[in-house]
Amino acid sequence: MSPHVEAGFLAELADGTLAQADAIQVRKHLAECRSCMAAYADAVRYRAAWLAEPEGFALEKNMRSVAMNPSRVEKSVARRISRRIVWPLAAAAAVVVAVIALIPDRSPSLSFSLPPRIREASGWSSATGLVLPGAEQHANDVRPERRSGRTAVSSELEREVQTTIDAYEDSARGPESGARVVAALLATGEVDAASDYSRECLRRRPRDVPLLVFAADAGYRSNNLAGAETLLRRAKEVAPRDPVVTLDLALVLRQSGKRDEARALLGHASRSRVGPIAARAKRELAQLPRP
Repeated sequence: MSPHVEAGFLAELADGTLAQADAIQVRKHLAECRSCMAAYADAVRYRAAWLAEPEGFALEKNMRSVAMNPSRVEKSVARRISRRIVWPLAAAAAVVVAVIALIPDRSPSLSFSLPPRIREASGWSSATGLVLPGAEQHANDVRPERRSGRTAVSSELEREVQTTIDAYEDSARGPESGARVVAALLATGEVDAASDYSRECLRRRPRDVPLLVFAADAGYRSNNLAGAETLLRRAKEVAPRDPVVTLDLALVLRQSGKRDEARALLGHASRSRVGPIAARAKRELAQLPRP
């Protein structure tokens, strides 16, 4: 196996700025090296969270000195373990530790990531219906509504969907892989199958926020507004300040005729630091009849 990938290359790959030739080589290595793949997955996950809510990563005063002078930590680690192996892992661990300390615990849906084609398809839904984890940046895109029915599916999307399902079936069937399967099926318009998978996953992890949101979207697309409301209220109990959950619950309540509660929740969502969510909430508020 080749030496581990430098942290700088992993960061550039996550950022999409790595040269194509280098990216090909790095991806080949990631396919063989679990350690580097784990580091890369962390980089992608937390970069997505930062893009969604960069203000949440502002360093507190008592942490700035550590961030500005990391040499003490690096030297301590280097004395124990070979630098060649530790460098990519230590760099990723430093990012993870810093982010865990800084990212607000109110937004689990904002740190959820999706494969690119599934994310793109989920963006359509987020622009016209409920906002989905991993696609919140499309919350305020202006597109015609297309709530249900099969969508045009490209071969690339089909491959991603199948890969996502295989990963779930071959793994321990955790909540993240389960939520991605539900998202993948929703992306291709397979609402009934998405509902079946969501029920199976929620039996194991009934309080997983992204999974609850995807399951609620399946109910919303099937016009099961009561079921979608129940799922989103459960998500809000777990993450009361999550802007995706707040906005989605407001949308479902408005559709159900519960306008007063919907108006209050939209007001909260309109103050979110996630720009597309705040803009969408303001737009929805403007469309509500005045009390």
